[in-house]
Amino acid sequence: MSLKMTRSFKRPYLAQALISRLYGNKKNSNKPSNTPRPPKDPPDEPPYKPECVGHEGFDVPKFVSPSSFRQFSGPDEKLGPGAGKDQAYKNAQYFGYHRFSFMELLKQATVLRDKRKSDAGIQASLEVDEDQEVDDDLQSMKNLEKECEQILQKQAKEQEEKCKKAQEKPLEDMNEEELEAWCQKKEALIKEKEKKDKEVEVSKGGKALESMSSEELAEWCKQKEAEIKKKEEQKNLNAELKKKEEALMKMCEEAEQKRKCVEEQVKKECQEKEEKAKKEKCAEAEKKACGEAELKKKCEEAELKKKCEEEALKKKCEEEALKKKCQEEATKNKCEDKKDKDK
Repeated sequence: MSLKMTRSFKRPYLAQALISRLYGNKKNSNKPSNTPRPPKDPPDEPPYKPECVGHEGFDVPKFVSPSSFRQFSGPDEKLGPGAGKDQAYKNAQYFGYHRFSFMELLKQATVLRDKRKSDAGIQASLEVDEDQEVDDDLQSMKNLEKECEQILQKQAKEQEEKCKKAQEKPLEDMNEEELEAWCQKKEALIKEKEKKDKEVEVSKGGKALESMSSEELAEWCKQKEAEIKKKEEQKNLNAELKKKEEALMKMCEEAEQKRKCVEEQVKKECQEKEEKAKKEKCAEAEKKACGEAELKKKCEEAELKKKCEEEALKKKCEEEALKKKCQEEATKNKCEDKKDKDK
């Protein structure tokens, strides 16, 4: 009982010590730092209506009002840690808003929505239209329209000529009167065409040959002769140039062929040298192998001869030892026989 009371008596002090140990660390201060911070609200007087955003750290779209951003102290004001167009944090606008930016952006979005509704659902654009591009588009449309009209007229004319040809009677089925009328009609058409050609020539600055005087005709003939002569000279010059070009090409081909022949010859000589060196190397290797084989054979023969001599010597020694032994035994037998006789 007393132990329990002691524990209960010390528990408040222990709890206080634990609390002071756990929460006794120094807390972060809520006091503002000495770093200067930009104002959160735009100035009231005069009214804040900037025409542009005076900062180089980010670009503002044209459909966003510059009043949505706060007033900067300079174009190179530090926005935030690593924030800027060329920095790690690309969304640098986050450090440029003021407290009422959301309302400004909402107001701008409402204006754009109303504008789009008034334009029958077309997206409103604050950019100025470029009249030069519109004019170019209109001019190109007009040119295309003219080309289409010319093509249609040509097709209609061809179709009309085809219909006329289909309606015309074949020459084999015509009588004399119809044939004469057809010839007169064709002659009139040819004359009309010649007349038009003459008019075109006159309009271009020329003059019909029939209306020329003898001097003008002689001058015209000289001009034509000079033109023909010039054309002939140009033709001859072109032929000569072509001949020179062909000769040059032939020379180039011969030089190329000669170079190829020299390369092939050098290659052939190199191959022959390689083959010769290879053969010499093989011959040397074969000779060396033959010498080694002959030396080996000689060594084997010498060793065999030595072995045979050793065996013969050994055999001779064995025979001499056997002979000596036999002589000793014979001598021993004689001595024994002599002893027996003496007895």
